[in-house]
Amino acid sequence: MPVFQEQNLKIKNISIDSVILEKDYFSGIGFFSLGRDQIFFVDQVFSTVISYDPEGVHQGTYLGKGDGPDEQNNIHGFHPYAFDKKHVVLDNFELVVFDENFVKVTSYPIEWNYSESYQDMVNSPKGSMLGLYELDWKSKGQNTSFIVDESGSQVLLPITMSHPTLNGYISEEYYQSVAILGRYDLKKKMVIEGFGGRSDKYLEQKFVPNFDFSFFTKNKNEILVSFAIDPHIHVFGADGELVYKFGIEGVDIRKSYPKTNTIDDALDNYKLDLKKAGFYHLIYLDEANNITFRTYFPEGAGKGYSRLQIYQDKTLIGDVRVPERFRILGKIGDSYFADGVVDEINDQLGIYKFKLPTE
Repeated sequence: MPVFQEQNLKIKNISIDSVILEKDYFSGIGFFSLGRDQIFFVDQVFSTVISYDPEGVHQGTYLGKGDGPDEQNNIHGFHPYAFDKKHVVLDNFELVVFDENFVKVTSYPIEWNYSESYQDMVNSPKGSMLGLYELDWKSKGQNTSFIVDESGSQVLLPITMSHPTLNGYISEEYYQSVAILGRYDLKKKMVIEGFGGRSDKYLEQKFVPNFDFSFFTKNKNEILVSFAIDPHIHVFGADGELVYKFGIEGVDIRKSYPKTNTIDDALDNYKLDLKKAGFYHLIYLDEANNITFRTYFPEGAGKGYSRLQIYQDKTLIGDVRVPERFRILGKIGDSYFADGVVDEINDQLGIYKFKLPTE
């Protein structure tokens, strides 16, 4: 398995500007997304989508709770202009498609393609049993990422499994066989395949289930996955097989991961554990320029800052300190935008903007 660990640290720092947005009413819980030349803020309490231009000027507020054609009760994930120039929302158990004016066009219920009996799945669970999986929703305030294939026929979804014996708290087999990604067929309206193995770093720990999470992005032929406890970015081919890894360990990252062996302990200590050890987080690929960004928290969450790694192809060219909430969203013109300022106490909503320095 090829592993690339090249670095040429040309970028020592970046200059970050804050674009404070014309604020509509918001709850303080939500996330940003970027599409074309628009910034969107998704309020997950009110289920609204607020659009802005790149200068922060309010363009409109859409959706909101309800069952009408221009309403939406839950938003776990949102990608503008993702499907045939239409917006896509990840609901509890379906993908909902809206036109450019946020009027519902259609929806795709998320079913799972399996034939095993309930008894078999309970008593003899296997990572290949799609009936045991569920969507891996991120916590409130984060966009649960999904990717519509360029062909418009499939969607990549994050998936996970909860089972009394095949789980991340007590089972080695879980880390060896349970998939992290699901391939959803838009014609069949079901998840037809699970794929993508976890990093072998998890079996070295035995067990750190509160750090059992990952983020992914995609280019035309590859899927890039960032695991919380692995300095290497894993690159999978279109067939779901691991092709290679690349990446450099973060600066002064704290690797003393709190171990838990019971579900109750893990659930009780989830937020506390994330403050005790460092972890890698979101990943974004600027495919046009072959630049990959990955954020990480060297000392854990809640320390007031994070860091951003910048890779050109497979070579690390920058590792810079950034605000704690700093999630690369995309690029408008020659400026990158990142989520962002969501401050209910000070009644502020904003987004970060920066350019990479030129040589």
